[in-house]
Amino acid sequence: MILGFGLVVAALAVAQEPPAIPTSEEVVRRACDAAGGLKAFTDLGIVGLATRSEEVSQEGSITTTLQNNYFLAPGPIPGRYENPDKKVVAGDDGSGGWAVINEKPDTRLSTARIVKRQLTTSLFPTLLPFSLTWDGVEVQEVKAAQLKGHPVWQLTVSVPRMFFSTPQIATTWTILIDSTSFAVVRAESPFTDLGKGVTADGMRFTWREPVEVKDVTFYKEQKLTGLDEAGVEKTHSRVDRLQYHVIPISEAKKLFANPIPLELRPKPPAMQPPHPPATQPNG
Repeated sequence: MILGFGLVVAALAVAQEPPAIPTSEEVVRRACDAAGGLKAFTDLGIVGLATRSEEVSQEGSITTTLQNNYFLAPGPIPGRYENPDKKVVAGDDGSGGWAVINEKPDTRLSTARIVKRQLTTSLFPTLLPFSLTWDGVEVQEVKAAQLKGHPVWQLTVSVPRMFFSTPQIATTWTILIDSTSFAVVRAESPFTDLGKGVTADGMRFTWREPVEVKDVTFYKEQKLTGLDEAGVEKTHSRVDRLQYHVIPISEAKKLFANPIPLELRPKPPAMQPPHPPATQPNG
């Protein structure tokens, strides 16, 4: 009886042993597979994403905005975004960004770099887990954790310093993935303090209402909740209602290529010839 009891205890110990922690490559692959597969995602070609956002400020005021994004999977570029409220259309076909504001060319030199960052900022959370495969995204650590009593894999993800459109967005994120289904259940970036009184809320993203687009799973609703410096949720929040549609690849040039005539595009300042060294008068 004692021997039998010992065998039962040993069997229970084996049965309750936590699963081995997957490698970063494995967890990203399985998360992509759970959402339809990376190949199915890239095979979508051009995806249009229409977003209606309702944001509630910390003081309680409500703002509604509309935005359209287009990207060639896996993204973020070639890409394009449109903000009808601000009369902005911008894009990047991979050769550099451009923008038209109120039907006039944006002549700022910085636009060539900023458009990709803006597209990245808009699309990175929405396209998880597929955006974990983008250049510059690195999963530094995977560990076991729990969310409301449910086991998850907690990913520590880092991106380059100039990845997003503003330094106020942290470059280290935490992504939670269901340890059974491998669905992404939450993503967040922490509160930032850039010094001299410049701070920004952290962001916590969650999703509802899955929808399939050619066997790839997206979500109709994305919620963003602000986080204070202690990681506590604030009343500052935003809800994005999302609609997806696949666009023929033949539309790529019309969507992404720079429509601004060459003579109107911003030009770098001309290089100035070096000044000759000053001559010293003879003693």
